Amino acid sequence: MLIELNHHQHGKTFEKLAKELHVTNDKVKSLTKKLAAKDLCKKFEKHRAETDQTITGMLSKDETLGLVNVLKKMLKSSEDNK
Repeated sequence: MLIELNHHQHGKTFEKLAKELHVTNDKVKSLTKKLAAKDLCKKFEKHRAETDQTITGMLSKDETLGLVNVLKKMLKSSEDNK
């Protein structure tokens, strides 16, 4: 989902997502950069660039919720490590 936001921002920022996760916009941007470097994310981004299908459209509701939960855990662990 972050790649989808990053790839097709249309002038939008991560502020709405950041507010939902109770973190700063910069924190979401830094996580996005880390995730975008992973191989699976690169494959998703390549697929997204080549097709009209959105990444969230490729995933089931449960998979999407799973991604959100992983992101929340990453944010929590990075906040705990400060």
